[in-house]
Amino acid sequence: MNNETQHGYLVLADISGYTSYLAGTELTHARDILTELLELIVQRFKLLFNIVKLEGDAVFAHVPGFKVPRGETLLELLE
Repeated sequence: MNNETQHGYLVLADISGYTSYLAGTELTHARDILTELLELIVQRFKLLFNIVKLEGDAVFAHVPGFKVPRGETLLELLE
C-alpha cells in the first residue's frame, strides 16, 4: 500500500433529470437512449480518465494530476 499523498481530479458525471425522464418516456426507449448516452460519456472519459464505477445514471472517474498539466484541458474535455 502506498502512503504517499496523491493529487488528481475526481469527476462524477450525473445525468440531470434522469428520474423524471424515465417517468415520462416509454421504458424500453428510455433505457436504450440512456445506455447510449452513458456509453458516450465513458468513451470520451476514457481518453483521459480512469473509469471507477458506473452507478445508475452516473459515471465516476479519476485522473492523476500529472496527466493534466493544464486545468483547462480538463474543462475542455468535460464541455
